Order: sequence, then C-alpha cells, then structure tokens
Amino acid sequence: MPYDVWPEGPYIGRDEVWQGSGATPESENEVISSMVLAVISTSGTSDIRGVLPQLQLEQFQHDELYHREIARLPVQRRLTHMALHFAKYAGNLAESAGDLERVQRVVTDVFVIGTSCANALNVRLAEALPDRPTSVEAYDLASFASALTINAGRMAAACEKLDHLEDFPFRTVIREAAVELVDRAICFSDAQAWDLERLVRERLAGVKQKMIFHDRL
Repeated sequence: MPYDVWPEGPYIGRDEVWQGSGATPESENEVISSMVLAVISTSGTSDIRGVLPQLQLEQFQHDELYHREIARLPVQRRLTHMALHFAKYAGNLAESAGDLERVQRVVTDVFVIGTSCANALNVRLAEALPDRPTSVEAYDLASFASALTINAGRMAAACEKLDHLEDFPFRTVIREAAVELVDRAICFSDAQAWDLERLVRERLAGVKQKMIFHDRL
C-alpha cells in the first residue's frame, strides 16, 4: 500500500479535517495546515535543532575517520560527491513505492549528507536553518520528494558549471540547497514523529562497524 503522508498516531485524515471544520474548499488547506502544525508542535519528538552543533561536530569527526577518501578530496570534488549522493537518494525515494522503512532511510541519509555538505562549506546549520515553516507542505512526502529532486538538480548544475568556470554563484546555490534539504529532513521527520537524532546516530554507527579498526578507535 502506498505510504500515506497522514500516518497513524495523532493525525486525522484530510476528509475528516475538512468535513468536521465547516471549511469551504478554498480554505481547506489553511484548516489542515493549522491543525497539522498544532499536532507537530506538541508531538513530543526530540528537538534535533537544539543539538545541531554537536551533530555537526560528530559528522565532521565521522567523515575524517571513516570517509578519509572523500574528506581528503578538494572541496570542489567533495561537493560533487555530495550532489551525487542527493541524486541517488532522489532515485531511491522514487523507487521506494512509499515503503515506510525505505522512506525513513532516505530521509536520514539526506540529513547526514546535508550536514556533511554544510561542514564542507563551513556553515553553522543552527544559524542557517530558517524558523519552522508555517506551511503544511514542508511536512508532506510529495513535497519532500520534489524538494530533494529539485535541490539535487541545482547542486549538480552548480558543480557542472564550476567545471566550466562559468559566471555562476556556485557556493550560494550549493549552500542553499544543502540547508533546505537538512530543514526538509527535519520537518518531515517531525511530521512522522521520528526521532531523527537517534536515526542519524544509528546510521553512522552502522557505517563505522564496516571499518576493520572500528573497535580500536
């Protein structure tokens, strides 16, 4: 069954929101948005935004120890590598057919690579991220998939233009894409009541175990 962006838990369906609110079709989205955002704000999920500086540091340490082949590349090549990751995740999400476990893996990976990209650009995510969005679209699976595809394409275009030394704001485009994708991963995780901080740590732990010196570092 396709994954429903109105998951089990405190949410109610779109039709129930509309029919129970007395809303007109024109105001349906406003009603849904206010109700969903109210649920999210009280859902009890961990506030990953409060630990972003620590997670960025841990990601930096992780990349230095466990991805040396990438960490030692020139910044331009590292950013191209990140763009390829995002393109891969866009394809993985399209192939997931809404499977919750696969969607969760993609969202977690988007956060991880977005954080790594921010580190490469020397960007403090806690300062770069916008305030929590006021639109329900930021918490919607289709919107997340669209944002991932669009920003992966923008990053790829920036890297390609950099190869040609075209007159183009490479850093700005890549920075904005990475920051937006981190924000989208956080928002979508909040909507699903996922503990993104825990998911990220578990994901990195799995990567660490592949290294032969893991138990000695």
